[in-house]
Amino acid sequence: MKIGIIGAGAVGSILARELNKLPENEFQLTVMARTARNGFTVLEDGIKIFHDIPVHDILSVKDTFDVLFIATKTPALLTLKETIKNMTHGNSEIIYALNGVGYDDMFVQGIPSVVYVSGQQHDEYIEHFVNQKIILPDQSFTYLDRLIQIIENDESIHFDLVKDKHFEQVRYEKLLINVGINSVTALSKNTAKIFEDDSMVRLTRTLLKESIDIVNKNSQTVYISPDFIDYAMEMYMSYPREMGTSMYYDVMANRTTEYQYIQGFVYNLKTDDHPPTPVLDTVVTLLSGYEKL
Repeated sequence: MKIGIIGAGAVGSILARELNKLPENEFQLTVMARTARNGFTVLEDGIKIFHDIPVHDILSVKDTFDVLFIATKTPALLTLKETIKNMTHGNSEIIYALNGVGYDDMFVQGIPSVVYVSGQQHDEYIEHFVNQKIILPDQSFTYLDRLIQIIENDESIHFDLVKDKHFEQVRYEKLLINVGINSVTALSKNTAKIFEDDSMVRLTRTLLKESIDIVNKNSQTVYISPDFIDYAMEMYMSYPREMGTSMYYDVMANRTTEYQYIQGFVYNLKTDDHPPTPVLDTVVTLLSGYEKL
């Protein structure tokens, strides 16, 4: 089985580190990014370890893959569309290991996922904070079912690749998690330590409530309990104080954000102005303004 990973940032590197432990006689792993390098360094629990897993220039790769994980920034999908088509076959399984919602139709073989990997890409290394898990829809797969089975039975692989029969619910919950923490960290240009400020906690709770109201009013498939706000806040509070978010790191580096697939997706679910969502409206307006810099 040929497995490809596009992206060698936080998600791609952690995924590659673990999938590189798969049996070589059955699996062939190729990691790709914009620039080639001999491997990558991961900082975890205060220890830096270099992993000599080659990262190939994506434009130089001519293989076709049975399983392809796209672990880039979401806006890169359009840029990579033709490249990805050329490295897949009719039965390939393309996993969107991405933030947000709203890109499922990009590829016929595309498979949405919910990614829980928190880390930061520095110039010389990847800093891994918490989590290494990808959740998939509960359906049959040609190649992924075998991969899931091998991972489950190999104790050396510390990565959860699992299915969930409530996938749509889980996906919207992760979307809302991102709406909350990505918004306040990016716009404040601060890390998870902002949740030590009671006013930021109140603002985030309001943002979550507005977003939940929109989802519950407009989604035909999921219902988010009001109790989810407490769950989300507890999660935020549990994060290391120095941990940022993908959108925080994008803003700090003056890069394009993924807001159109996160806050923008929820905002665009609205069909009218009831109930009013002043905090979400402001967040989307500010992030849209940032993109015009």
